[in-house]
Parts: sequence; structure tokens; C-alpha cells
Amino acid sequence: MLDRLESLRQEHGAGLPGEVLTLRSAMPGHIVFWPYSLPLATEYRWAGGVQRERRGVLVRVSAWGAEGFGECAPPIQTPIDAEALARDAARLVSGLPVEADDFLARLDAARPEAELRCGIATAWLSARAAAAGQGLGTFLAGRPVAAEVPVNALVTDKTPEEAAARAKSFVSEGFRTLKVKCWEDRASNLARLTAIREAAPDVALRLDSNESWEPDWSLEHLRELARFGLDYVEQPLPARCSLAEMAAYRKASPVRVALDESATDPASISAILEAGAADVLILKPQRLGGPDQAALAIMRAAEHGVQVTVTVSLESAVGTAATAHVAAMLPAPLPDCGLSMGRFLARDLAEGPAVRNAAMALPPGPGLGLVPSPVALDALGLPMG
Repeated sequence: MLDRLESLRQEHGAGLPGEVLTLRSAMPGHIVFWPYSLPLATEYRWAGGVQRERRGVLVRVSAWGAEGFGECAPPIQTPIDAEALARDAARLVSGLPVEADDFLARLDAARPEAELRCGIATAWLSARAAAAGQGLGTFLAGRPVAAEVPVNALVTDKTPEEAAARAKSFVSEGFRTLKVKCWEDRASNLARLTAIREAAPDVALRLDSNESWEPDWSLEHLRELARFGLDYVEQPLPARCSLAEMAAYRKASPVRVALDESATDPASISAILEAGAADVLILKPQRLGGPDQAALAIMRAAEHGVQVTVTVSLESAVGTAATAHVAAMLPAPLPDCGLSMGRFLARDLAEGPAVRNAAMALPPGPGLGLVPSPVALDALGLPMG
């Protein structure tokens, strides 16, 4: 599985708003960084608060006669200076030979933050894939991957009535799995789940508490909610809890346990798998440092018989397309993944991968299969050239 990644495994052992940062090297190829800010059309509500804007950095690699794109998208709840992030990214690659086979190894020697590495690595790998005439997923896996990925829908609405209406709307669109954001208000969780289950009696339900449930009552609360027929619960305990505590919780839980915030990097994922602390791993390429690192984590999870669900970090269409390519590498049958987040954005950087009948089709064509829209970039004051 993922033969090409074995070589990757061995290989690894910005300015004013709107300013375009371009890095050229002595060898062919160059990298461009564009800071961006996108308003949200719909509030993104989670246990830690409400977000109304998505900021990050768009990356373009031009090399081997092809172009590749990527995105640096730190967690949406983190205050982001996109211009400073672009400058940091530019410094990381300054002087690196873009078309060198060991470019990623040289990048890793600088110990970049995961999201910066993700944007740069995605752009670089998608350019290589485009030059080879392959989609990014197929290029990384060394084999054909799924043409589409089944997806879940996300319910973040605050009141039971709003949550039920949202669930009913998603069911009418064909979604078979709903992921419901929960928080520390136990009565609110119960009321919202009751209303959602009444509105959508046949869908699979997943809960995501984003670490907001305290250990002294979390298991009791989950037993109360288990009657709704839950697929799994994400991060029911804070990530500060030890893996031994997580493993004990998993054994006592009436519902499968998925770890999200605890799966921060390759080392933490290996520790989770060795401890038997999760039934499911939630993998985000942004958090892991790129599609190649996420693909290696998929391999490790498969070796331990642990399911993987791949999700986005509320990126633009560029980051979503890259994550869809990663999800397409999952072992069959593919689980419903958390890729359908485009509704939250009032404006996007590209026309996103299409979702029909609760499945996201991989963009056709080599590399990512999509390019940023000149119209969208112009609206942000970012030149395409």
C-alpha cells in the first residue's frame, strides 16, 4: 500500500496585506506566497467560541514545467497574522532548490510549523504530480485512488430548533452521516441531540466535543447520549489526559472513541496506536504537516486496524481539494469524511470540489485538479501572475 510513500518515509528519516512574496533559487523553479482573508457566510460555532473569518496563506510552486498549489491554514480559532505567516513561509524556503528531489527533506531540516509545511509540501507535491500527469492522491499512493470520497455534514447550530432544521436540510440533500458539535452544557447537548434525532431518524450521528467534556462527568454524559445510536465521539476527554486514561475511557465507553486533538503529529499518532487509546483517528493534513505525512499516518493506522476519518480544517477550496486527495487514499470502503465545509465561506479562492449525493468528487486533471480563480484573487488584491 502506498509504495511511493516508502521513498518519502526514507527521504524524511511576506510583507503588507496583499503583498506577493516570491522566492527564486539558483535552480529552476520558484514559490509564491499570497496571504488571504476570507469572510464566513455562516458562523462557525464550536466549543471554544464563534469564528467569522478564515485567514491563511495560499502557496504556488512553479517547477518542472508545471504548477502546484497549497494552503497554510492554522486552526481557525487561532489569531492569525496572514502577512507575517507568509513572511515566515518565505524565510523557510529561501535558498532551497525548488526542483531538488530532497526539497522536502531540506525543508524539514528547518523544523517548520505543521501548517506552513503543509502549504509548502502540498504545492510542491502537487506540482510534481502535475508534471507527471497524475492526480496528487494517485501520485502519492503509486496506484489509482478513489474518484470520489463520501462525506458527512456538520451541524454547529446553537438551539435545538436550529440544529434540527439544519439536520433535516442535510438529509434532504442526501447526507447519511451528521457530525454534531457539542460543548460543556450537558442539557444543551441532550436537547439538541434529541431534536436532531427526531428530525433525522436514520442518519449516522457523530459527536465532537472539542475537549470540552471534563473527565469527572464525560463518561456518564456519553452513556446518557448513547441512546441516540452514535457512530463515535471525537475527543471526549481533553488532550491533556494521558493515553492510559484515554485507553481506559475507550474500554468503558458504550460508544466508539475517536481522537482528534490528541493526534497532533506522527509521534503522537504512533503513541495513540501503541496504547490502544482510539477506535478511530481523525487526521487533518494541515495539523500533520502535509498530504505526505497524512498518508504515512494512514498506513500506520491500517497496520493497527484503526479506522481513519480525514477532515479539513475549514480551508479554502485549495486545501479542501488537497485533503480530498488524501481521503481518496483510505482503505476501502471509505468512511464518510469531514470535507464538506464550503458552505461556511462567503468567498473562496477557487471553485471547490463538487459534492453530490453526499460524495465529493476529486477535481479532474493532474496535481490538485484545480487552480485558484483569477476573479477570486483579484477580489483579494492578489495578482495571478
